[in-house]
Amino acid sequence: MTSRTRSSGGCWTCRLRRKKCDETRPVCEACDALGIDCLYSEEKPQWMDGGDWQKARGEWVKQEIKRVAAQRREKRYMRDLEEGVGGIGADDGSGVSMEIETGTARTGSSTTASTSILTPCSSSASSPPQHQASNDSPDEDHAGIPASESDAHRTMFYLDYVFPFLFPFYCLTLLDFGRGWLLVLLQRNQALFHVAQTMAGYFYGIVLASDDNKDDVPELCKSHNLVAIQRQQELGLQWLRRAIQDVVDKGVKGHVKEASEVVACIVQLLTSEVAVGNSENWRVHLEAAAGLWEEMWRFHGVGKIPRVDGEGDIEMPCFMMLLLQLGSSPNSWTPRGQPWGANQATLRFFSAQLLFLDVVGSTALEQAPRLQTWHGHLLEVPDMEEIEKVLPAKMREKEMEVPHLKLVEFIGLENWVVVAIAEISALDAFKKEMKRTSSLSVAQLVSRAAMIENRIRTGLEGLGQPEVRHGCPSECLPADHPLLHFTPQRMSSPHTMHSTALHTRIWAQAALTYLQVVVSGWQPASQEIQNTVTETLHLMIYCLPVPDSLRALVWPFTVTGCLAAPEQEQIFRDMAGAMGPLRAFGTIKQGMDIMEHVWSSRAHIEQNADQWDLAACLNCLGQPSLLI
Repeated sequence: MTSRTRSSGGCWTCRLRRKKCDETRPVCEACDALGIDCLYSEEKPQWMDGGDWQKARGEWVKQEIKRVAAQRREKRYMRDLEEGVGGIGADDGSGVSMEIETGTARTGSSTTASTSILTPCSSSASSPPQHQASNDSPDEDHAGIPASESDAHRTMFYLDYVFPFLFPFYCLTLLDFGRGWLLVLLQRNQALFHVAQTMAGYFYGIVLASDDNKDDVPELCKSHNLVAIQRQQELGLQWLRRAIQDVVDKGVKGHVKEASEVVACIVQLLTSEVAVGNSENWRVHLEAAAGLWEEMWRFHGVGKIPRVDGEGDIEMPCFMMLLLQLGSSPNSWTPRGQPWGANQATLRFFSAQLLFLDVVGSTALEQAPRLQTWHGHLLEVPDMEEIEKVLPAKMREKEMEVPHLKLVEFIGLENWVVVAIAEISALDAFKKEMKRTSSLSVAQLVSRAAMIENRIRTGLEGLGQPEVRHGCPSECLPADHPLLHFTPQRMSSPHTMHSTALHTRIWAQAALTYLQVVVSGWQPASQEIQNTVTETLHLMIYCLPVPDSLRALVWPFTVTGCLAAPEQEQIFRDMAGAMGPLRAFGTIKQGMDIMEHVWSSRAHIEQNADQWDLAACLNCLGQPSLLI
C-alpha cells in the first residue's frame, strides 16, 4: 500500500496521535468521533516539545479516548436497562419476554455493558467466552475462582475490609458460618467476582494514596493497581451483560437461581457505584433489580397451601417457597441450627438490601416504594392465629420464623422504622396526588399520619435509653456548642460502629421530622420540628462512637440538617469534616451539598414554602439523591 502524506494543516491532536486529519473546522471528524478536544492554532502548543511533555500529553489523550468510550457504553447500557433490563421478565417463561415497565411483548436482545464503577477511564478487555453449558471457562482470566495470587489477595481484601465497610451491620453467628456464602458466590459468579475485585482495587488504591503511605509506595505499584482495576471493571461488566442475556434467553421461569444472582449483581453494582461517589444511574439500576425480583416472585414465590380442613388450597406469596427451591437440597427444609445454603443466603441478603434501597430512594422520587406491597409478607409478623388455622403442623415450624427478613441483621435497622419511612413516603405521594386533583382530605391525611407516628413512638419506647459517651450531659446541645468529641481517625472496623438500637433510634427520629414536614409543610421554625431536629442532633453528637459512623446515617443526617437552625449549620459541617478521608466514600459529600444548597436558599425557600419539602431538598442538585 502506498503511504499518504499527512497534511501540515491538520489539528494538533491528530498530529500528536500521528493520525490523518480531514482538517474540518472547528472540530475535525476524527476528534469529533472520539469525543476529544480538537485544537487548531498557528503556534505549536507547548506540549508539542518532542519530549516528556509531548509523551505525557499523548498518554493523557489515550486515556481520554478510553474514558469517553466508556461513557458511551454506559449510556447505551442505561438505555437498555430503562427498557426493562434488556427484556428480562417472561410472560410464559420463554425467551420471548415482557417489558417490566410497559408490559409490551418483545424478544430479548443483547444488553450493552455498563461502565461507571470508577471515574478513571477503562482499558479495553476481551469479551467473556461465548455461551457454554456452565459458567466455567477455560480462560484463566475469566475464572471465578481466584486464578492468581493477586486475585486471591484482592478477594480476601474485599471479604476482610471492603464488604464489612460497605455493610457494617451485617454480622452472622458462628452457626451461620459467617460470610462463607459470599465466598462461594464469588467463586462461581463471574460478574460479582470481578465487581468485588474492582472494589478491592479501588479501596486499596485509596490506602496507597493516603498520607501515611504516599512516600513509601512506588509509583509503579500504584500504576499496576490502576491497570488491574480497569481490567477487572471491564470483565465484571462484560460478565454481567452475559448473565443478563442468559436470563433473557431462558426466561425467569425455571431459572430462579440465575435470576437471583442477576439481582445480586445489579444491587452490588449499584451499592458499589454509590460507595465511590457515582450515583447518577442508581434509579435505573434499582428499577431493573426490582423488576426482575418481582418476576422471581411471580413464577417461583406464589404457592398453593392445602387447608387443614380440606376445603381447597390457599394461594399466597411464600418466601419459604423461594428459599426451598434454592436450598442445598432443593425442595427440602433447612433444619433449625443449620446455616442457609449459599443460594438462599444470597437471596436473603440482597432482598434485604433491595427493600432498603427501594424505601430510601422513594423519599427522593416522590412516590410510594415500588416493593411496598411485599413489606407485609416479608417484614411484618402475620396473624399467627390465622396461620395456625391453615398450615399443617409440620410446615408451621418453619413458617413460625417470622418476619422472614429481619433487616436489623443486614442493615442495622429494625423492620418497623423502615416500614414507617415507606408509609411516610407513600403518604407524601398520596397528599401530592390529592392536591393535584383538588380532593385532599385533611382529616384522612392527619389520621394516616397519626397511625404512622404511633408506630414510630411505640418502636422507640422498645429501644431503651441510648448510651451517652464519655459521661456527656443528657440535656440538648446548645446552638453554639463547639464540636469537641469528633476528631479525624483512621478507617474504623465494623466493631467500632454504634449499636443497632442507636442506629434505629436516629433513623426513627429523622422519620418523625420527615412525617411532620409531610403533614404540616415546610416549617423549620415550628417547635415540633425543632424538637426532633435537636434530639437527632443530640444523638449523633453525644452517642456515636467514631466520626465515620455518619457513613451509615447519611439520610437522617441530611434530613435533620436541612431543617436545622442557622446557628446549627457549622455543627453539621464539623461532623462531616471530622470524617477526614472517609468523606470520599458513600454519599456524605452529596448530603452536605444538599444542606449547603438549602441553607444558602433560606430566603427563597421561605417565600415559596408551600412548594418546598424534603423531596425537593433531595432533588435540589439536579437529580434525585439516593442517600445510603
